[in-house]
Amino acid sequence: MRRSCWLALVLVAGVVVPPSVAESIIELGPSDVIELRGQIAIPKMPVVSCVALDATGTMLATVGDDHKVRIWDARQGKLLRELAAHSDWVQSAVFSPNGEVLATAGQDRRVKLWVAARGETVRTLDCDFGGISQLAFTPDGRILAVAGFEPVVRLFDGATGEPLAVLEAPGEDVRALACSPDGTRLAAAGRNGRIRIWDLVAGRVLYDLEHHRRRVRALAYSSDGLQLASAGDERSVLVWDTARGTLLASLPPRPGVVMSLAFCGIDRLAAGASDNVIRVWDLATESERYRLVGHTGSVTTLAWESQAGMLISGSFDTTVRLWQLGHDAFGAVSRR
Repeated sequence: MRRSCWLALVLVAGVVVPPSVAESIIELGPSDVIELRGQIAIPKMPVVSCVALDATGTMLATVGDDHKVRIWDARQGKLLRELAAHSDWVQSAVFSPNGEVLATAGQDRRVKLWVAARGETVRTLDCDFGGISQLAFTPDGRILAVAGFEPVVRLFDGATGEPLAVLEAPGEDVRALACSPDGTRLAAAGRNGRIRIWDLVAGRVLYDLEHHRRRVRALAYSSDGLQLASAGDERSVLVWDTARGTLLASLPPRPGVVMSLAFCGIDRLAAGASDNVIRVWDLATESERYRLVGHTGSVTTLAWESQAGMLISGSFDTTVRLWQLGHDAFGAVSRR
């Protein structure tokens, strides 16, 4: 990764059409790329399963199939530390809201909690899963949700690691978790396409969303909590009204399986897919506005850094790419 500051709000030269042309799709290339081989000697480049950004935008965690956790200085593009405590593919990583703790998990059935600034293990949670696919903190950091290849979602105390509750999941293979911005709701989905929404305060199921007929691989709440996006093997993206549990929009199917979602402001949604492309949608018009090209493998993970107007993506092509979208291109960001 080049030594450039992420927080410089400079649009990349890949813009070929002004944003004012409503019906045009603007194609962008990455503003930067994290190449692991350029930082450390690696016999085989690991695929990137997940990227996680801390709340300040200063630390970036990457995980993959080489069982390692890597923490980067996000602004300098420098590898800070490499953590080798997992014994199998690491599938998920998430920072606590205060940025002090990094949780990681994967096929070794263990959740590792790290002091992010020092790279030291705080504790290990052994989970009765065939493998762990997803982690999610509530916004106050009090609850850590864990899901994987079992028909349940397990809730742990985010500070002590003590078990809190076991929620009956929609199916035996949960691939996607998302917590609402106010921390009151948890969404989960997987192989059978059903999305289940829990009220975390009352500890009960609110409703199931049953429009998908195939595997759901990604869920994302908008920053105001009013919308939930879902997507997966059906290749279309659905957007839900979270207050009513009703469908707001169904975006047209894409060429690839949708593997990752991230809201870029309130009414812009990014979707990464198995055709190696990230598409950014204007939800107000239900139109594709931006197409981000450069990955050569499935886009497995997305994270949005709102202060810099930066979208971060990870892929099976073994790279992490940074897309400097800027605030002017995303009017929803400036209205928050």
